[in-house]
Amino acid sequence: MSADHTAPSSGKTALLLGATGAVGKETLAELLSTSHFSQVHSFGRRPSGQTHAKLTEHNVDFEKLANGDATEADKLRNVRADAVLIALGTTRGDAGSAQKFERIDREYVIAAAKAARNEAVEGQRVAYISSTGANAKAPFLYMKSKGLTELGIASSGYPSSYLFRPGFLYDANREKPRALEKVYGIFTHHILSRVSGNAEIHVPLLAKAFVATAAKGDEWLKSNAAGKPLDGAEKGATMVDNADAVKLAKAEQQ
Repeated sequence: MSADHTAPSSGKTALLLGATGAVGKETLAELLSTSHFSQVHSFGRRPSGQTHAKLTEHNVDFEKLANGDATEADKLRNVRADAVLIALGTTRGDAGSAQKFERIDREYVIAAAKAARNEAVEGQRVAYISSTGANAKAPFLYMKSKGLTELGIASSGYPSSYLFRPGFLYDANREKPRALEKVYGIFTHHILSRVSGNAEIHVPLLAKAFVATAAKGDEWLKSNAAGKPLDGAEKGATMVDNADAVKLAKAEQQ
């Protein structure tokens, strides 16, 4: 993958989890092309398939990590990342059961966030791709898991955490296309998006907002009138909805 590096390097380090998913692929591309970060460490169960001077890839055993394995945790902590970006997740269908879904979608994610936290890194930030409708008290498994994951990340000890709640992921590049997604996407793109700013987002725009927020933090959000405190979370946790993500991406493009 090629990138234009004419802008000066920031000297900052990013840690990415979930680089092979629909959002993760675009997030990795954005991390490699932006001048916000000079080093990118990607952790996953398999390689991303990308090569770049800024990129270092690591294998991680999420099951061991969730079980408290110190060796796996040290892999993440020792990166000393300025920003931790989490685009890791699954569906109940892909996981195979509700129990496995919660294990992957919540327990793996929270364990990874905690492992990557390094108190020696001043102002370390974490950003997570959640979903519109995330709510820890929701009666539906998917939304409840996302809500609980948000709260888990927010309480992982980072000075600042950013929980993104995108709507429908328009034109998502998935390895396993979802049968109803194309039909729903047409409806969302041509109808719902015209009446609601939270209906959908083009995945590259989401990645751009995600990376820029992880790099710039609270002051940048305030300057763009974006984000609000996450309900039920400790101080320092900010929820970014779909409309604000679009706004931030456009601001970053200017």
